[in-house]
Amino acid sequence: MAERARDDKAVCFRHPTVTARRHCFHCRRPICPKCQHRIEGHIFCSKHCAKAQKRAEAWRRLVHWNEKALSGVWFRVVIFGGIVILGSLAIWLSSRADRFFSGPDIAVPVFKRVHERSIDQEKIDWNSPGAVAIQSPAPGSVLSTNTVSVSGVAPREAMVGLYVNGRKVDAQMAADGKWHFDAVPMDGRRNVIQARYFDNKGNSSFSPAVTVNLLTRPAAPLVAEKTTAPEPPVDGLNLIRAPVGNRQVLLTFDGGSDANATSMILDILEREKIHATIFLTGEYMKRYPELVRRIAEDGHTVGNHTYSHPHLTTYSFNERQQTLTGVTQAFLKSQLDRANEVFRLITGRNMSPYWRAPFGEFNRQILRWAADDGYRAVYWTPHLDTLDWVNSPSSPLYHGPKQILDKILRQADNGPSGVDGGIILMHLGSGRPEDARADVILQPLIDDLRSEGYTFTTVDKVGWPKKG
Repeated sequence: MAERARDDKAVCFRHPTVTARRHCFHCRRPICPKCQHRIEGHIFCSKHCAKAQKRAEAWRRLVHWNEKALSGVWFRVVIFGGIVILGSLAIWLSSRADRFFSGPDIAVPVFKRVHERSIDQEKIDWNSPGAVAIQSPAPGSVLSTNTVSVSGVAPREAMVGLYVNGRKVDAQMAADGKWHFDAVPMDGRRNVIQARYFDNKGNSSFSPAVTVNLLTRPAAPLVAEKTTAPEPPVDGLNLIRAPVGNRQVLLTFDGGSDANATSMILDILEREKIHATIFLTGEYMKRYPELVRRIAEDGHTVGNHTYSHPHLTTYSFNERQQTLTGVTQAFLKSQLDRANEVFRLITGRNMSPYWRAPFGEFNRQILRWAADDGYRAVYWTPHLDTLDWVNSPSSPLYHGPKQILDKILRQADNGPSGVDGGIILMHLGSGRPEDARADVILQPLIDDLRSEGYTFTTVDKVGWPKKG
């Protein structure tokens, strides 16, 4: 038993097969190098523990100050004086209550109730996306069969991917914050199960690992399916480039959560007398109704970006554009209709009949579902995605503002068509510092493209091919 206890302490609590090198400064759980976060000179297992440690230290300082203050004479004098003053004021008010409450009764007019729908300005904490956890099976379970049902919790509407012994099994949507996989094969005597969530903003993390052991023969190993790239345009339902020959460019912006670049973008577009195509989620509109009104009043074309920006396919999990379990035609219709309803409540009109799939996740089935609801999908032209949503400079996908500008201008000089008919993708908000955001290159981008003879248009002004 002593040897087993030492082994348990020597492995990471998230990765039971990896040796732990350090302990979390706050919760003291063992963690491997991959799980270490160095924050303010200490090692933590997560940013949550780092914040908890800061709160604990702040509380200790407050208690210390409180004890010191209570021991001081002047503090006690001030408290006693405040009690005396409040008591005197209460006595004075009670002796003159008739001056404040007596008088003739005034008939209060009764107005007819106005039946008006209002927007639910719910508060969304985008910085606390939640967590994923396995509730069943319990850690250390011993199974007499080589399959098991795995269930747990995750953020609402997040995609949850399941891993067994490091291999991908399947993914599904946790529509109500719960998920369940039936008959998951265990292909080893000792099996490590983990879940991973992908939320609507792009956050992702693994659950603590659960280890189960078999008393029977393991199941056949899972065979990973071959991955596929995003599907090409389908019967004119997915628009990736406007017809060439008119020297036109489409500036498109997605609004999902952040809005820290929106005002600057709108100011530049207004000054340059350019209309853009802007795809908004319902949650963005509910958080920033005044910006939405300005977007509409400035004459921009507003397309649908769904209500809550959910994952629609398993692409983020396994690079396959396979419709995510839990995503149905009714679900997609609800997402599109709810977003349009929020826009109508704010502006008094409907969105344009164009939509952009969250995360660029789509397939033939999803495109036809949206078409049945009256929407054509608008993608972006290859090489014209600014990737301005990538915030970390250490990411291989990260491009600074100058790199983004140079990339688009190189594409404009590439071949006879250049960026003619091109759809450029940017965002209305960013987690980057202000001087690293892509919107800082919007003005020089407009100037350079105009100097090369390009004009700007919107998706509803283009002569698209007919839908199939």
